[in-house]
Amino acid sequence: MKPGQKVKIKNLVSAAQHNGQIGKITKSKAPNGRVGVKLDSGKILAIKPENLEVLQQTSTTATTNDVPGQRTLKRDNALLREFDGSPDPNTLALYYHFADSAFDAYNAPELISQLLQYYKHNLQLKLVCPRTIGHNQYYLLCLQHSEHEKNTLCELAFSSGRSFTGICTLVKKRCFVCYKPNVPLCKDCLCACFCSDKCRNSDIGRKHDEICKQVDVTKVVLEDESLSLNDDMAVDRNRECQYNDVLI
Repeated sequence: MKPGQKVKIKNLVSAAQHNGQIGKITKSKAPNGRVGVKLDSGKILAIKPENLEVLQQTSTTATTNDVPGQRTLKRDNALLREFDGSPDPNTLALYYHFADSAFDAYNAPELISQLLQYYKHNLQLKLVCPRTIGHNQYYLLCLQHSEHEKNTLCELAFSSGRSFTGICTLVKKRCFVCYKPNVPLCKDCLCACFCSDKCRNSDIGRKHDEICKQVDVTKVVLEDESLSLNDDMAVDRNRECQYNDVLI
């Protein structure tokens, strides 16, 4: 087993709650003959090799020829399935961590704080794209820097069937407080969900008010159609990303 390989945890007894979870090997040698594994949720575990199954990459690729240094983007459907299957509120939103060159997850307070940081650094919400995986609803938040030359093709947008230059976050369409599924977007910012006035007036809801003051929804495009990210419907969309590197 090598660092970077995608693996699935199996046959654990004392920590059976991790069985079936997917992660990436960070260290091929950990204490007591174990292997370091970073789960898609961000948690790092030390697992015996016999409790790990190496997964084959089921991804498609696109190469961007107009970006200095040339990058290859890959779609990993196993990653989306793992994100979709997690009931953990700490996996509310999926994002691509550029420093680690890996995907990770936010909970609601972390996502709100990150959006505020984006606006502080001149990144603004430009596009919201509805998405579905199975019966679950999502929305893709797409932000761009005010200086367009600072925007590059987004790995997460590519994995979510969209060509976009900037930074994106795939968010479960769940109440940010009680985690109730498939609730409406906040009409004032289009980047958060609350199922009731009680949740809207919670500590998280009041923190979210800071985002509402930042976002100008008159300059945000909300797409009408919700694209399914199920494997059998996403293949042809991948090909667009080889050529279409700007916001449509």
